[in-house]
Amino acid sequence: PPPPEPHLPNDYSPYESRPQFELADFLFKKEQMSAGHINELMQLWASTLPPGQDPPFANARDLYESINNIPLGDIPWQEFRITYTGDRPDDNVPPWMLREYTVWFRCPRRVLHTQVGNADFANDMDYAPKQVFHGDQREYKDFMSGDWSWQQADIIAQDPANVDSTFCPVILGSDKTTVSVATGQNEYYPLYLSNGLVRNAARRAQRNAVSLVAFLAV
Repeated sequence: PPPPEPHLPNDYSPYESRPQFELADFLFKKEQMSAGHINELMQLWASTLPPGQDPPFANARDLYESINNIPLGDIPWQEFRITYTGDRPDDNVPPWMLREYTVWFRCPRRVLHTQVGNADFANDMDYAPKQVFHGDQREYKDFMSGDWSWQQADIIAQDPANVDSTFCPVILGSDKTTVSVATGQNEYYPLYLSNGLVRNAARRAQRNAVSLVAFLAV
């Protein structure tokens, strides 16, 4: 991916000023204020302003949309809705079969481009399969040291158009967790993405080698 475009030090887009940006950071990240409390705060703020002036955010949704529209260092969030379409019992239908659920996601391809283009990982990626030996004993440590990576690279190399290309495997993982403050939900099913080029030591070091690409809040 191409390197990120330079930006001015005082550019807080999509926010109008640094105080508005810092307020968004405080409410959403530091304080993790609920949507209801954000709405109440903005209403109180608006009541102190003269006619024609607005608070920094109209309500919680306005705040969340501003975060989703940040163009630097992140991929915009999108959504789609799902419902259960399988067979249902004639009586006592479970509530989860009747509900509509919202799935939030980011473009996995763009997230992968961001990871691969991260200069912090320049010396912590294997751009080709490798074999590691300790004496006569082969060691399997990083993803690209496995036999499967070699097999896939051999398949890709059969096409002359792929000369100088890099095989970039995608690793996905999901687990249920509990969140109640930021989302107002109880069960949260996140989907994480990482690329197989990053060595395990860097992936475990919490250096953005693992990215959230989707979640379902129930």
